[in-house]
Amino acid sequence: MKHALILLLSLIPIITLAQADQINSAISKQGEAFLKHKDITSVSIGVYKNGQTYTQHFGSLVKGQDVAPTDQTIYEIGSVSKTMTGYLVAKAVIDNKLNLSDEVTQYLPAGYDNLAFNEKPITIQHLLTHTSGLPMFLPEDVNGLFESLSPDVPQKYLEIEKHYSKAKFLKDLESVPLKQAPGNEYAYSNVGAELLGYILETIYGQNLDKLLQEAFLSRLTMRNTGIQLSTEQKNLAKGYWMNNEQQSPNQLNTLWGTAGGVKTNMEDLLKYMALQLNSENPIVSESHRELFARGKTAQVAYFWNVWTDKYGTSYNHHGGTSGTQNWLYIFPKYKLGISIITNNSGPKTPTLLNKTVKKLLKEIVKD
Repeated sequence: MKHALILLLSLIPIITLAQADQINSAISKQGEAFLKHKDITSVSIGVYKNGQTYTQHFGSLVKGQDVAPTDQTIYEIGSVSKTMTGYLVAKAVIDNKLNLSDEVTQYLPAGYDNLAFNEKPITIQHLLTHTSGLPMFLPEDVNGLFESLSPDVPQKYLEIEKHYSKAKFLKDLESVPLKQAPGNEYAYSNVGAELLGYILETIYGQNLDKLLQEAFLSRLTMRNTGIQLSTEQKNLAKGYWMNNEQQSPNQLNTLWGTAGGVKTNMEDLLKYMALQLNSENPIVSESHRELFARGKTAQVAYFWNVWTDKYGTSYNHHGGTSGTQNWLYIFPKYKLGISIITNNSGPKTPTLLNKTVKKLLKEIVKD
């Protein structure tokens, strides 16, 4: 028995080295393939596996220039921000600050009788699962803007952001009509995620960046993650809308940022993956709890998309702005996390990102 244990321990460095070679080879192969697609000029890939981290970066952040991304490049991660919002809500549940069955109107001033349909009110759970019936965006001018695929989408969105505020959001929310009872149908809503930002700040009496810091950023030393980054953090990347030659402006985030306002780098995202793979963390476990069924294999947790297949139960979320897109996947069965970020945003980018993650997964786990 003693000799067998010594033999096993002696093999660990070899196994670790083989794993590293396998993962690095897979990242290199898929990164180079990703870069060959039309309009793609850069991609960053990060993998967390069994406590080890792997990153590679490809191409240039600026068309026609040699500006390579690095682990320190800060990106807008769009709706992947919602998973961090979900973590804060799960913490609030554990802290007994709120319940999933709470009506959202109990956290709002008087005058929001419209946030119910046939006396069935919108609850916290409805916001988390995109079943509230609230629209995709407020103000209404944004709805349909990105679907137009017009070259000037980034500039139009910037102009709308410049003239919108939290006060205007709350005013517009008073007149949003619900067309059916909440809780029945999945309909993606950034409005619901921003409303959760308002509720979180209300119940804790602190802004979102402070809540994120106290919840996990400080503990994990995620120094380059936040909604309002410091002026010293100048590595915030810009990207391209479709085939535009001009870079898109960064988002202003005039609301709470809980729908898509977080910026971070690959170094911090790897730490976030480690957090999400820690099943002993009660907040993580709560945030992964399935709250709404979208079919036999698809569920929704605290904003996480939950999927069950031969790779076990996994958690994922896509995020996009008018300049960047990314996809984050968590595979607990394999103690594996994958993040892929590109500085191009177009209608075909999400599918390309997702297919690349699936190819990486297949090469890494070899099931």
